[in-house]
Amino acid sequence: MNPLREHVEKLFAGYKQTRQVRELKEEILGNLEAKVADLTAEGMEYGEAVKAAKAGMASVDGLIEGQMHYDAAKYREELMQTALLYCLIAWIVTIPMRLVGVAGQLSLLLPLIALLLGIIYLIVRGSATGENRRNETWDQAAAERSRKLAWIVWGIFVLAMTASTTALHMGSNIWFGRPLHISGPYQFGVLAANYVWPLVTVIVPLLFNASVRLKYKHGAGAGYVD
Repeated sequence: MNPLREHVEKLFAGYKQTRQVRELKEEILGNLEAKVADLTAEGMEYGEAVKAAKAGMASVDGLIEGQMHYDAAKYREELMQTALLYCLIAWIVTIPMRLVGVAGQLSLLLPLIALLLGIIYLIVRGSATGENRRNETWDQAAAERSRKLAWIVWGIFVLAMTASTTALHMGSNIWFGRPLHISGPYQFGVLAANYVWPLVTVIVPLLFNASVRLKYKHGAGAGYVD
């Protein structure tokens, strides 16, 4: 392979091959070839001219709009740790709800998810140091869109569940204009639990938040504030 082409391919090895990246690769390759031609015209040996051209283009960081590098191993380690913590907190919140027969399946599912996350965390933690560490790129705009979409979907879900609970427990009272009657603490607990349990799923959009924050933390934009 052409040594300049090989150098350009190495420069872009960690980047997603978008149209912008492909165009930039060709532009940089053309600039390097022109640089070598100029140096050889001035009397420099071809090999030395290639080395000089390579030295002048050692990195493309900052040239690709919206893409940044981050330490993938450290990011995954901390993301798994955060997911495990969120899952355990959500599980603790659902435990009292089981007393009134609400969110029982969710309360049983969450510790199983936490166990799986714990195993993954231990595996990922071992790759966060040593030879397995590597940098990857991420698209800031796409990540921000995904985060906003996660919150929108979660908001729609919570509104739908709230409307469903209201219709199920109070629909006839509202329709016929009758006052709401709660017979005792148990019925109040059931009603409250049915309204509260969908909020536990907030851990999902929070993980999207954490993902973006941790990529900034372990990348070039460490000054990011959520």
